[in-house]
Amino acid sequence: MTRTLTILLAALPLLAALVPARAASVVPLSQGLAFTSTQHMGLISSVGSVPIADTEAVYSVTGVQADKVSFAFYLSSPEDSSARKILAKTKNRFERDVNRTDLQSAARLIITFSSDDPRLFPGQTFAGTSAAVLQALSSQGQVPFVLGVNEPDQGLGAFAGIGASLAKSTPAGGIPANIGGFMMSLGVSRHYYRGTLKRVGTAAEPFSVLLNGKRTTVPALHARGDMTFVDRTITPELWWLDDPGNPMTLKWVVSSVNCYEIVTRIDFAPPGGDASGGGGGGGGGGAAAGLTGKDCRSELSGVYFTTASAEVVEASLPALQRFAALMAQHPDWVVTVEGHTDNVGSAEYNMDLSTRRANAVREVLISQLKVPANRLLAKGYGLTRPVETNATDEGRAHNRRVEVSRSCH
Repeated sequence: MTRTLTILLAALPLLAALVPARAASVVPLSQGLAFTSTQHMGLISSVGSVPIADTEAVYSVTGVQADKVSFAFYLSSPEDSSARKILAKTKNRFERDVNRTDLQSAARLIITFSSDDPRLFPGQTFAGTSAAVLQALSSQGQVPFVLGVNEPDQGLGAFAGIGASLAKSTPAGGIPANIGGFMMSLGVSRHYYRGTLKRVGTAAEPFSVLLNGKRTTVPALHARGDMTFVDRTITPELWWLDDPGNPMTLKWVVSSVNCYEIVTRIDFAPPGGDASGGGGGGGGGGAAAGLTGKDCRSELSGVYFTTASAEVVEASLPALQRFAALMAQHPDWVVTVEGHTDNVGSAEYNMDLSTRRANAVREVLISQLKVPANRLLAKGYGLTRPVETNATDEGRAHNRRVEVSRSCH
C-alpha cells in the first residue's frame, strides 16, 4: 500500500502538466483576493439557552509572484484568554507562502493551524489544493492525499469541551467568547492523516457564497475519504472550487467530531481596480451602482471584523480605499455608514456592536483615507434588518454586514 501511494504521488506533477487550459477563473488567485470562513471546532449550536457565536477567520492574498503566492490570515480570540496574548503580538495576523510548484502538484494540506507554524511548508498547499489533485479527482475519481491537522493529543473532538466551557462562562445577554484563536494557544500536535480521497458524484456541485456582496453559486468538486493517523481514523469531506487556476477550499467537514469550516464570503477587486466597480462589484467600487440608484443604498462588501468586535481587519483596506475614491468622485455626497449584525446574543448587545462597527469604519475612512468627517455619518441597526435567514452559517454571515446610504429623494 505504501509503495502504491508513493508511485501515485510521484505521478502528480505529470498530471499537473496535463491540466487543460480553461477560461478565466470565477475567483482569480490575485493580490487583494479576500475571503471569510466560519469555523466550528466541535461546537454545537447552543449550550443550554446560550447561543455560540460564529467564529470567523479572514484570509487574503497579499502577494502573487512567479515562484510563490503569499497569504495572510486573521484570527479572533476571547478577550480574556491566553490566546489573546499570543495573537496580540502578531495583531491577530499570520502569514503563509505557497510555492508555485506546490500549487501545481502537492497532495498535502493542513486544515488547522498553530501559532508557531512556519511561514512556508514545502510540499503543501494552503487554503486550497493543487491543480493536479483536482485533475486526478476529475479524471480518475480518486487521489492519494495527506491531511494535516493541528489538534490536541486526544484528537479534534477535544475542542468540544473547550467550547462548552467558554459558553457556560458567558455573561447573561452576551455571547460566548469564540475559539478561533483560542486553539492557537493550546498544547496541540500536528498529525498527518493519510488515505485516499474519492470524488462524490460525477458533476460539479453548486456551492452558495457571497461573491463581491452578491449571493452567487460557484461550482465545487466534492471529495471524501477515510484517512488514518496511527490507530485513529477520520473521514473528512472537502469541497474545492472546481477551477485548476484557483481550487480554493470552500468547505471541509469532519462529521464524527462536529468540526467544520465553510467559506461564506469572497471579495476581489473589479477589473482595473477602479472605483466604478467595472460592472462586477468588488468592495467599495460595487457601492457605486447602489448609491446612484433609486434606493441610494448599497452593501459595502470587502469589510471585515474580528469576531464579536469592532476591530476592522487590515484586509478591509482595499475595499475602503475604493470607497474613499468613490467619495472623492462625488464631493456632494453625505453618506451614512450602517452596521448590521446577526441575531446571536441580545438585541442590546447587537445594537451596541453594530454601532461600534459603523463608527470604526467611519474612523478608518476619516483618519487613514482622508474622507472629510462632515461627509460621513454612522449608525447601528443591530439585528433589526436581516437580509437572509439567521438559521444558517451563510445567512448569518450575510447579516453581519456594513451598508452605506445617502439621502437622494
